[in-house]
Amino acid sequence: MTRPNLLPIAALLLATAGAAADGGQQSELVVYAGGRLGAGATWLDALLVLVAVVGATGAGLGFGHRWPDLLVVTAPVDIALLVAALDPPAGLRLPLVVVATAVRILTLLAVLAGAQDVGLPALAGFAVGGYVVGGYLPGAHWLLAVGAVGGLLAATVRRPVSGRPKPSPQPRTTDHPKPGATDRPQPGGKPRLVAALPAARPVRSIVELRPLVIGTLASLLALLPLLLQGISPQETLGLIGFAFAAAAVILGSLLGWRSLAWLAAAACVVLGIGLPLGGGVAWPFAAVGVVVGCGLSLLPFRAFIAAALCLVSAFVGGSAPGLVFAALACVAAAALPALVKHSSTQVVFGPLLAVAVTAGAEIILWSTVTFGGQQGGVLFGDGHVTVPLLCAAAVIAAALGIVDRRTINS
Repeated sequence: MTRPNLLPIAALLLATAGAAADGGQQSELVVYAGGRLGAGATWLDALLVLVAVVGATGAGLGFGHRWPDLLVVTAPVDIALLVAALDPPAGLRLPLVVVATAVRILTLLAVLAGAQDVGLPALAGFAVGGYVVGGYLPGAHWLLAVGAVGGLLAATVRRPVSGRPKPSPQPRTTDHPKPGATDRPQPGGKPRLVAALPAARPVRSIVELRPLVIGTLASLLALLPLLLQGISPQETLGLIGFAFAAAAVILGSLLGWRSLAWLAAAACVVLGIGLPLGGGVAWPFAAVGVVVGCGLSLLPFRAFIAAALCLVSAFVGGSAPGLVFAALACVAAAALPALVKHSSTQVVFGPLLAVAVTAGAEIILWSTVTFGGQQGGVLFGDGHVTVPLLCAAAVIAAALGIVDRRTINS
């Protein structure tokens, strides 16, 4: 953390509140649980929300390199949503849901892009953890004001344009001819050999096409529930769950195995909070947990700290409910260095995390219905924390930490 980064970090921290705010929409515990939002909705309503989600996802991934501009755009919308939330008109319920959903996604993706840009892993943990906590804050519209302040503060952040061609190197003089050398006369008449410059390389595009395509395809999966009308709820759960799981594995693997592994770890922790049962963690504990997890991620060996938090959360999460949110924030922070390679921070913790969590939730519910109606105490340790999933997240985080240490030492 350097002094020039203090202003961007402050803007990103404040803007995260906009992603955590309820904003007038039906809160979700993940970035976008496509299998839930389309259930029971008319085609027109679901398609409007789908357009908002896909559009916000595409804009957030395509213009992530200009994250201050994205936050400046969302700031006035946050203010408008805050005013509308004070006395919400019944006739504008659907438009408010659509706008708020899009702005919330766009804000999250912008903050994740900023976290990767300034190189502070704790910011990624704060963004992901804060978004999940937002699902426990229905009606917390005041957070929109904080998010708007962060967006306006981002207007003062000036970013250099990525992909700008570097200045050409100065010609090099030499006394010995080299391939490609050319003779140029000098004032004294003595020829001077100057090495010919290589052809200029094309300027690399500042838009990363791979994460943009992967994220857009992932967001389009929200259309799947609309195509499964007319079948039983049990079949719907199974088809959505396994289709989303296959999509998460295929799309995640395109970004490298490390990105896929961290995606699996983060999804296990989010599911471990208790999404299929609706959760039962009070939001103050959740907020404190996120802050603690981000603080611990500033220490060395954050991957092993994340693994330890996941393991402890699996067995004492009922008595310390905020601990699992600390694990989530630390896992997201530990994953950031591995996600920078393909600029995949946004797509992994955005649409792909939504797909993976939706897949896990649907498969768990499908298995509950299919195999004898198991009670929460069977799949879940105390009704709130999924013990097996948190243990799996701990194993994945520890294994990735070992691989990273060996890579550094080799």
